[in-house]
Amino acid sequence: MRIVSFDVLFALLILHVTIILGQDQYGQLKVEEQNPDQNGFAGNSYDPSISIQPRPQWSQNQLKAQTNIHGAAHGILQYPGASLSHSIQIGGQQDAQGGTFIIPPAHFLTQADIETDGKLKTVELIKKYGYPVETHFVTTRDGYKLCMHRMPRPGAQPILLVHGLMSSSAAWVMLGPSNGLAYILFQQGYDVWMLNTRGNIYSKEHTKKGITMKEYWDFSFHDIGTIDVPSSIDLILERTHFHQIQYIGHSQGSTVFFVMCSELPEYSGKVKLMQALSPTVYMKQTRSPVLKFISFFKGPLLVLLNLLGGHEISLNTKLIQQFRNHICSANEITSRICGIFDFVLCGFNWDSLNRTLTPIIVGHASQGASTKQIHHYAQLHRNLYFRRFDHGPIRNRIRYQSLSPPSYNLSQTQCRVVLHHGAKDWLASGSDVTNLQDRLPNCIESRKVKLESFTHFDFVISKDVRSLVYNRVIDLVVKT
Repeated sequence: MRIVSFDVLFALLILHVTIILGQDQYGQLKVEEQNPDQNGFAGNSYDPSISIQPRPQWSQNQLKAQTNIHGAAHGILQYPGASLSHSIQIGGQQDAQGGTFIIPPAHFLTQADIETDGKLKTVELIKKYGYPVETHFVTTRDGYKLCMHRMPRPGAQPILLVHGLMSSSAAWVMLGPSNGLAYILFQQGYDVWMLNTRGNIYSKEHTKKGITMKEYWDFSFHDIGTIDVPSSIDLILERTHFHQIQYIGHSQGSTVFFVMCSELPEYSGKVKLMQALSPTVYMKQTRSPVLKFISFFKGPLLVLLNLLGGHEISLNTKLIQQFRNHICSANEITSRICGIFDFVLCGFNWDSLNRTLTPIIVGHASQGASTKQIHHYAQLHRNLYFRRFDHGPIRNRIRYQSLSPPSYNLSQTQCRVVLHHGAKDWLASGSDVTNLQDRLPNCIESRKVKLESFTHFDFVISKDVRSLVYNRVIDLVVKT
């Protein structure tokens, strides 16, 4: 009986997703035509006016020491996000000491490059495009060894980037130097740090527990917010000798920040400005069929999640990975199929997706997380509150001394906060973001992206994300 019930529910979920995939933002079935450019690739977004402009206080020698950039640059620079029919002329900016900062040219980007970039790790991607990178590790008090990637600029304001659920530091660099937020921040003169939270592909080590153990995966975003994020902030402040950082989080990266401030309010004072890209806090109006399915059908949950890796909700199982390897390409149809696995949770916008870069996006998606993380989000939707994990009345009584889990105290978030959200975001709806805004004591701006079809994943994969989101993010960073 259990198997039959599960099959019916799962079939309904897939049917629902399939219908959505064939609809536009107004619910109408549509068939898209993709017009390739003169090289036969889908048109991409690029900005020919982009130039690398470091802060004037950096001398040529300082920049060389930081970035290992030597000699003159010649030719043109190609990178993910730039059309094959266009290029960016390499230029320089003279600093106050008379030095010139130049990014070295890369080779022309080919389809083979795109396929390769989907297989490269974060450090390899950054090095490939001529930027400096370091790897740092911090061991948490409960034994998780977290990996942090840094694009170093010693002496510059440190900025911490925290990825979303099932993502990694690659989210900030996979779109290349023109559209990747980590590159853009580095180009603007900042010391960029990227956290990989526990359980993802870069942070799977533990001092005692192996990844095959159930106990290893016994964590939700609460543990990331109360342990991982404060541990990473302490490491950054120790290494840079700064007293405060700036913080940018996407999706779960924003959730864990508010958890941290609620449970460890002193860390709010260590942050000058927090910017939340698609903040997933209140989830009353979520349109995610996956979260709805999980929140209302708790019984079959373990069966469903076991199909996706057991206690680890990773879509990089052998079965799905083989499926992706066979069908994923820049082709319009296969782009849609590949998107099912990663977009069904959060929604998607085919018009803003750079389909040519599908292998890169797919290669860096589904980087690992625990089933408990997504279960915690499903509870937020079912219970309508932003609160700790619900273990059930008996275990709640033991853990919390109450039948229900306590709510997080958002009034403890004393630092300045900016909220960025999209109109078609399945997880962070406009009304839920407004609910969050009303509870934050120092929210200086709540900004809706000026594109009605903008979705949850568009904050890290849209071909227009720089003009629609990142330019404003940078403005706020610079003014802080």
